[in-house]
Amino acid sequence: MAKKFICNGMLGKLSRLLRIVGIDSAYSNEGMAILLLARKEDRIIVTRNTRLRGKKDVFFLDKTKPEQQLQTVVDAYNLWSEIKPFTRCIVCNEKLISVTREAVKGKVPYFTYKHFSKYAMCPQCERIYWKGSHYKNMMHEVQAVLGET
Repeated sequence: MAKKFICNGMLGKLSRLLRIVGIDSAYSNEGMAILLLARKEDRIIVTRNTRLRGKKDVFFLDKTKPEQQLQTVVDAYNLWSEIKPFTRCIVCNEKLISVTREAVKGKVPYFTYKHFSKYAMCPQCERIYWKGSHYKNMMHEVQAVLGET
């Protein structure tokens, strides 16, 4: 079964990076309530909060840069085979679904609709994704951190 994580308020950028590479990563800035939420959703807490260090199902990070944090988590939990970039919504963490070009007509800029044919959509927040320049920039960032995936 795939590992699921929850990053605390100090690790919002890491949570986003985990989502970008396809790892289930929730985010909470609710303080110590994260312990209950993690238990309820069967998640591993990823934190830099020293008060949580040593608690059950808590992974403490000493790295400060999100890119280093990502590599540390991937290495520590051997997540290499689970990396599937751009399969989760980077906003709400839901798995993306493929949608037809016709389904996004009028929901994306005209230029985008005209020049791209493949789209993915988040079934939760309805955010639409396509492989434009932003995708390419993020892919370079992911490859720089994790190597070719």
